[in-house]
Amino acid sequence: MNHSKKIRYILLLLVLVFTLQLKANHLVGGTMSYECLGNNIYKISLTIYRDCSSGTAFDTQAPIAIYDVNNTLLSNQLANFPGSSNVPIIINNPCLIAPQNVCVEKAEYEAIVNLPPSPGGYTVVYQRCCRNSNAVNINNPGAMGSTYKVHIPEQNLAVCNSSPTFNNAPPTVMCEGYRFSYDLSATDIDGDSLVYLFADPINGGSTANPAPSPPASPPYSNIPWAAGFSTNNQINSNPQFTIDPSTGFLIGTPLNQGFYTFSIKVQEYRNGVFLDEIYRDFILVITNCQSNTIADFPVQTNYCDGLALNFNNTSTNSTYFYWDFGDLSTLSDTSNLSLPSYTYADTGVYNVMLVANPGYFCADTIFRQFEIYPKILPSFNSITDTCLNNNEYHIKGLGNYDGNGVLTWSYSGQTTSQNFTPDSIQVNFLDTGNQVITFTITDNGCVETYKDSVYIYPNPVADILSQSIYCDGLAYDFTNLSTHATSFFWDFGVNSIQSDTSLLYSPLYLYPDTGIFEVTLVASQMNLCYDTINKFFNVKEDLNVKFLPDTLCFINNLFTLDVIGNQNSLATYFWDLGSFANISTSTNPQVQITFQDTGFYPISLTVDNYGCTFTYVDTLGVYPNPIPLFSIDTNLGCQPLLINFYDSSYLYSSASYLWNFGDNSSSTLQNPNHIYSSPGIFDVSITVITDSFCVDTVTLKLNNIITVNPKPIANFSVNTTEIYFMNHVIALTDLSNELYQEFNMGDGTLFLDEHVFYEYNDPGYYDVFQIVTNQFQCSDTSIKTIWIKPGLLVFVPNAFTPNNDGLNDVFSPKVSGIIDYNLNIFNRWGELIFESNNMLNGWDGSYQNIACQEEVYTWVLKIKTVDYLTPTYRGHISLIR
Repeated sequence: MNHSKKIRYILLLLVLVFTLQLKANHLVGGTMSYECLGNNIYKISLTIYRDCSSGTAFDTQAPIAIYDVNNTLLSNQLANFPGSSNVPIIINNPCLIAPQNVCVEKAEYEAIVNLPPSPGGYTVVYQRCCRNSNAVNINNPGAMGSTYKVHIPEQNLAVCNSSPTFNNAPPTVMCEGYRFSYDLSATDIDGDSLVYLFADPINGGSTANPAPSPPASPPYSNIPWAAGFSTNNQINSNPQFTIDPSTGFLIGTPLNQGFYTFSIKVQEYRNGVFLDEIYRDFILVITNCQSNTIADFPVQTNYCDGLALNFNNTSTNSTYFYWDFGDLSTLSDTSNLSLPSYTYADTGVYNVMLVANPGYFCADTIFRQFEIYPKILPSFNSITDTCLNNNEYHIKGLGNYDGNGVLTWSYSGQTTSQNFTPDSIQVNFLDTGNQVITFTITDNGCVETYKDSVYIYPNPVADILSQSIYCDGLAYDFTNLSTHATSFFWDFGVNSIQSDTSLLYSPLYLYPDTGIFEVTLVASQMNLCYDTINKFFNVKEDLNVKFLPDTLCFINNLFTLDVIGNQNSLATYFWDLGSFANISTSTNPQVQITFQDTGFYPISLTVDNYGCTFTYVDTLGVYPNPIPLFSIDTNLGCQPLLINFYDSSYLYSSASYLWNFGDNSSSTLQNPNHIYSSPGIFDVSITVITDSFCVDTVTLKLNNIITVNPKPIANFSVNTTEIYFMNHVIALTDLSNELYQEFNMGDGTLFLDEHVFYEYNDPGYYDVFQIVTNQFQCSDTSIKTIWIKPGLLVFVPNAFTPNNDGLNDVFSPKVSGIIDYNLNIFNRWGELIFESNNMLNGWDGSYQNIACQEEVYTWVLKIKTVDYLTPTYRGHISLIR
């Protein structure tokens, strides 16, 4: 088909109206699944599909009912509307186009529920009416609703089981007369085996009650198929649709246009045992699909790309491609890529062919002619950076062009230039900075450009800060004032040694001796251009003197100051000692001074020598002598007595400490605490040792400041510590002989007597305390634990009536005084029909959820007493209904 005819055919298809539209009353499909989150918590997932143009919206709150095995409603969860999204329309055929006015959207509701283990498991259900009235394969579709359900099996089949979930959205559209295949598989996170089958759609809701809340309880009825249709033949097709039971892959060819209700189920097995199944039903639209495949790729616009071309592809409605690049020199000039590249062996004119969807009935072909020329590839010889002074470049242009090629040059800055030939120039730049040279060749209708740049640096200027200070010594710190320079070379003018050079910016050089030296600095700009300067420097010995600062205590302070430095015997001195010293000035190299008060005093020393003057200033410190002080939190108490000591000494520096607590104990902490274990009266002293400023050792001792009184000793006897509750008597006797004593029986009862006889009101463990106090009000406590053991009581009835009237419905022995319990019930054949390890959990007269008949049953009760005895009791119980 040529392009003009094909375009007219496509335009004709575009004006056709797709007569089969989704006119569902509400739903077009759905499914339900669940996931166990642990601790009996389950997430219920409900997915509902509806026609985008439906007049009925999704449920604002979807009612999801939960029923037990007896079809008793346990809860009705209202899942909030989560929002909706569109379902993609998949055709699975590159030649076919899905109709534009088919639109399905989905909403995925969730509910989190707590479902403890229950015999028979749970049924979870949602219902909605009504279905698409246009469905041709079920009877009375407009009056039929939908039921989406799952069954959660009981725990003895699968603990914390999760159902399968579908991997893909359901198919929506099939093309009449074309083979259709689709993946309907599911995933089970528990790794269970899955089997895929066709299923019958399930009815639910009604026109009178379209949105039941709660949904109805099981059982549910299937929707009858229309004549000619069945569970395994749900669509008119040839070959008939099949679903692979192992993979869930659907294959078939639909024959007749229309709407079809389609339903499948996925069964879940674990170790060969059936657990559960999930359902999915949905509406399939069988329609007449059209094709409008057009092969196309752009015409050639650039003729100077060389032998290697990248082809663009502007074909429409095509998935597969076949290219033939028209190179007759080889058979390898083809490609199946959408956007291929090909390198021709030589220049020339070639016919390029593109086939869209090759091998399909909708295949389309197009040819275009391409002219291949070599790349022009303009360039010129490399150029290097330099400085502004005397820059000049001779440039030769290169490239692939014929005699008709036009060559042009351009520059980014101000220049003086001259063309010797079209491809050769001479250029001088007048500005610093990055300068771009552009060489352009125009040939065969193509324009190609080559650019390169050169950096023109400013000219360097070398400069050194002149000498203004003398007597700095043999080490001279040079200051570099150069501009527009990136590297430097110094020669310090000491011709007698080879190590008198440096490459640093501003170096420090140590001269071997005093003298006058000619210093040379060469400044370089990127090692491309240079500038040089020479200056003379007079190096003299530096004058450096000082005295040692010091700090002393105020009492008997006397400072001796000596001049230290490199002065010689010709030096003269002047001391400025201040008005607070015993002398204010001196011209001697050594002075001795004292101060009349504490404080900090600046001292100035000026020395003249070598023709230079040097002044040094430092400070002397006079500190108060340390004063030891301390405090305590208490000075009187009972043995053992804990006392916290707090240093409050008056100090000007850090110090070390030595405490003596008067009981042959000591500490070096600043703020110690100490426990006096023995009674008595004690002296305490603190010694403070300062280590700087005012260095001194001072002691403060306080006599008889701490009194420790003796502690009494509690002691009593008890006639027994273990006794049964029946007719028990506890006898206590005080053995302490202290001034005051008290018994606390552990149940809130107090006695002040020395002899006590007592009976407890209840069994249990009791801590009995004795508290004694002496004449110093010091006390002590003694404790003994008494166990009042409960007596063993067993009562077992001989009949019960489990008829759910609220009276005597459960058989449960009454036992006290035990720590372990086991009850077994046997029928007359000796079969165990009930067992309990909790006396609150009695027998309701059933076995495996089936009521037992009236007769006499045998019971065996095994217990463990608080004394760890293990008696066993047996008897009979009559079940009466």
